[in-house]
Amino acid sequence: MRFAPVLIVLSLSIFYSSVSLADKVGITVDARKTVKATGGGDPRILASNTSIFRDDRLRANSSGNAQIRLIDGTKIVVGPNADVKIDDFVITGQTVSKLTVSATRGAFRFISGRSKSSAYSIRTPNGTIGVRGTAFDVTITPQGTNVALLRGAINACDRSGRCQLVRNRCDYVLIGRRGVKQDRLNSDSLRNRSKSLFPLLVNESNLNRQFRQRGSGCTVKNARLAPDRVPEQQPRNIFRALFSPRQPTENLNSPEPNSPGSNSSEPSNSVSSSPEPAAQSGGAPASAGVPNNPGNGNAVGNAGERFSGGSRGNSANAPGQSSDSPGRSGSTPGENRQARNQAERRNN
Repeated sequence: MRFAPVLIVLSLSIFYSSVSLADKVGITVDARKTVKATGGGDPRILASNTSIFRDDRLRANSSGNAQIRLIDGTKIVVGPNADVKIDDFVITGQTVSKLTVSATRGAFRFISGRSKSSAYSIRTPNGTIGVRGTAFDVTITPQGTNVALLRGAINACDRSGRCQLVRNRCDYVLIGRRGVKQDRLNSDSLRNRSKSLFPLLVNESNLNRQFRQRGSGCTVKNARLAPDRVPEQQPRNIFRALFSPRQPTENLNSPEPNSPGSNSSEPSNSVSSSPEPAAQSGGAPASAGVPNNPGNGNAVGNAGERFSGGSRGNSANAPGQSSDSPGRSGSTPGENRQARNQAERRNN
């Protein structure tokens, strides 16, 4: 019987240790300056490899920084002046079916883990933030809850239930008394203020690699904030539209490239294959050097049409025609009737 008290003490110690192990939700990867934990476990100052328990309330001073990894891979950075509490944490294997984080002030970063998006919820004095495979920064000020989206999407809702879906990287949303307002971190009204509003964006060199999100680029004035859609009124490639050579103006008086009577496969304003220059002196059109070209200023009619004394081809006064070409009019100097008949048979 003298061993009974010893057994009771051992059983109680095993029981309480199992409860403590069951309430452990994560571990501190790194911690700098001063971040205190109370509520879930014994009061303590966080350092590397410090256990984090359910119901822990994490408070940081003006320079505090604690980087925490939870069981399901969720990562939380407790930033300057933050007051963050892990309210609900229901474990299902290596994931969680419910994880609720409450924050009342300061700055923190949340990066969701491998659990379902519906399991995560962030509560602030101004409303809630629903998570959809997401990384974002939060800073709570007297004006409201300021959120900078770094990856994925969030559903920001105020206390009256009005919600705004935010799904573009570098989007900014303010959850305040007047509802939910959306903007961009590099907008003219927010760019300079966002650097001080979100201290974790300014310099990520103090963060472990797995907690970085390259968010500092969101505050650059000319940052490309994908995946924004380009308006339909703009060309797909603005650079190409600005610097590509201008297309030639279409001549409404010239025939279509495939219109009847055109023996050339090129349009009428193309460069001629004739040895003569395309542009003739005396104001002749550029297309005058193309053989049998209708609509070249003075010539009228299609090739093969009979006119000018029974000859075929363009009229005798058509500019740009060679003097020895067949199919000329009967008034051409130096030609007799026999030569004209031979030319006519060749054309047929």
